[in-house]
Amino acid sequence: HRDLWAEDTFWNIKPYLLEQMLARGIPRITWLDADLMLTSDPSAYFATLQDDTILVAQEGFRSRNAGTGGRTLSIGRTIARELGYTVNSCVVSVTARHQPLLDRWKAFLRSDLYQTADKRFIVGDQDVLGGLLGSDEFGQVPVAALQTGRDIAHDMLPGDFGAFQRIATLRHGEPRFVHAQGRKTWRYAIGSADATALQSQLSLHRHWAKTHRTDLPADQTAWITQDGALSRILLRLFPNSPSLRGLPIGLIGSALNLAYILRNLLRRNPTFRVGQTPDGGSPAALP
Repeated sequence: HRDLWAEDTFWNIKPYLLEQMLARGIPRITWLDADLMLTSDPSAYFATLQDDTILVAQEGFRSRNAGTGGRTLSIGRTIARELGYTVNSCVVSVTARHQPLLDRWKAFLRSDLYQTADKRFIVGDQDVLGGLLGSDEFGQVPVAALQTGRDIAHDMLPGDFGAFQRIATLRHGEPRFVHAQGRKTWRYAIGSADATALQSQLSLHRHWAKTHRTDLPADQTAWITQDGALSRILLRLFPNSPSLRGLPIGLIGSALNLAYILRNLLRRNPTFRVGQTPDGGSPAALP
């Protein structure tokens, strides 16, 4: 459809494609970002979903401006609920029951408000979706979420998949979704500063990509085979656990997360609460 590739929809294409697939009679359609990798069969997440339930992913830990409340207020809507996490639209699964939500999502993405909204809360399409799901208009829509650090690991900031979450994989297994949200390690020139950076070398997405080495053309595997010394050591120590290979990054991330939490407590600036205004002021009156 020509409108999908228009300049004002190209980066906000999700609701349009979801809508078109639903129009073909597909009972449930799921969007997966192109930088997602599945580590095992995800069908269990969809088997028990009711038709009125939308499935999304949770965003990784953020020290400020987390949750849906600030996003609901930033798109001019009244808060009906706080989901307690920021929505990440790398995974969005809907049915025809969600057509009104898709329509409203599209309308906001093409509105002037989307361009002028508070950038602390509204940066991309997922922020609008999260704001709508917390609003009085769609606050009754059941939401199922892939839990960050357990069901899905975002490979962006060090604290997105911290040390405790990595160690917990020994008990409940590896995340079934791995999201290369930040570094696209396959794009980096071999031997470049980006490719040899610790966060690239220990990237969870990169280490899971190693399991698909034989599926790739021989001339396209250098980005997953050129390991630094630390990466090679961790590969030998944890041959069956990509998550634990990145434990040094997880330790750094957990330490940073703890520092951010302590800072916010000392400043009396907690993450967003239901009814709190985006500037951290007094709670608004809720209906």
